[in-house]
Amino acid sequence: MQMIIRRLGLVLLAVPTLYLITSYGIGHVGAGDFIDTRRLIIDIHPDSWAALDSDDWFQLAEQAQELGDSTLDQTYTLQALAANITSGRAMARLADIRLQQGQQAQAKQLAQLAAQLVTAEIETHLPLAFFWAKVGNNAEMVKAWDMLFIREPSLRNTLFPHMRAMAINPSTASLVDAFASKPPVWWGAFFNYLATDAQTTPSLLEHLHGLRINSSTPIGEGEMTAYIKRLVKDKRWVEAHKVWLSSLPKETSAYQELVYDGGFEGAIHNTGFDWFFERHAQIKLKQDMTFGMEGQRALKISFNNSKHVKFQHLWQRLLLKPAHYELSLRVRADQFRTDGGLQWRMRCAEDNQIIAESPVLKESTPWIAQSVAFDIPPSNCETQLLRLEAASTYAHDQVFAGAIWLDAIQIHPLASDKP
Repeated sequence: MQMIIRRLGLVLLAVPTLYLITSYGIGHVGAGDFIDTRRLIIDIHPDSWAALDSDDWFQLAEQAQELGDSTLDQTYTLQALAANITSGRAMARLADIRLQQGQQAQAKQLAQLAAQLVTAEIETHLPLAFFWAKVGNNAEMVKAWDMLFIREPSLRNTLFPHMRAMAINPSTASLVDAFASKPPVWWGAFFNYLATDAQTTPSLLEHLHGLRINSSTPIGEGEMTAYIKRLVKDKRWVEAHKVWLSSLPKETSAYQELVYDGGFEGAIHNTGFDWFFERHAQIKLKQDMTFGMEGQRALKISFNNSKHVKFQHLWQRLLLKPAHYELSLRVRADQFRTDGGLQWRMRCAEDNQIIAESPVLKESTPWIAQSVAFDIPPSNCETQLLRLEAASTYAHDQVFAGAIWLDAIQIHPLASDKP
């Protein structure tokens, strides 16, 4: 833990610019928060006839510290407190001075008092975080971090790696667990950092996710999506599918067939094992009402034929077990023009092997049914990709105009006809 504390000290010392930027106008939110109205240090003279306020004395203390004059640093800090006894940052500086003088007990009392004097001042909590790191009080240090994460989000990227180090250390993990059980506003950003950073272990993510599941605060969509994406990236397909299913609202149970929401009735997309609608300037995907559809909606794909597009922008990830299946669907094409056409392809995600292809759609047509039988091989095909694709690999064939409608996409197991 001492290594983490030493690293934290170096990190905080490496952000003097941020400290100066945030060392004024933080007591309340308003236009003044972004304007430094204090006098320049060059205009402040401790022996001037003009009365100096607490901010002036604090600036002189900062200057004395930079010059290495510890006596003047203490003198000016005490003057800052005399001018404003409620100055949290001056109290935090005095705590650090007392620590340097070897008066650790008094230093800790002053630091505690500084935290009580303010509730949201970055200029106080930043030095307090440094102070508690130096004395090894992790509980007080993370309290200061909590406020810094809320009031100055730009510090998160600097401190999140240290928060993760605490989460995996048995002696400090409970401090992070407390945030997971009762998440503050920055928790989603922290979990997203963990989920997207390869250095985060799967066991830590699973542990924190479990705490979130059992907390009284519902998991946000972004946090759940980040966790599912990480499980998918790690190819932990079964776990990813289980977490994804648990995230679905109860009313979606009617859509949970082998193809999720094959009728395009629901509103959940791009999260795990549902439909992924990928954006493109020449393509518009929209769930809408039309004649001849089943249910309440179908999917309309509209094309702008100004340029070619290698269409692969509608797909779903599947977890089919090795067996014999049939893919069926309904499609309608309105004023549809293309040379190469579109077709559904089923691929094994592991090696991109094509295991099924639907008939190619190349022209306008009323509602028609399409189907294709296929087999999931017994190995190297744990997860599959069902995707609508440009049938041709040539650019000049990948030009589409008009629109197509899709509905009732289903997969059913079939009795094998193999001996």
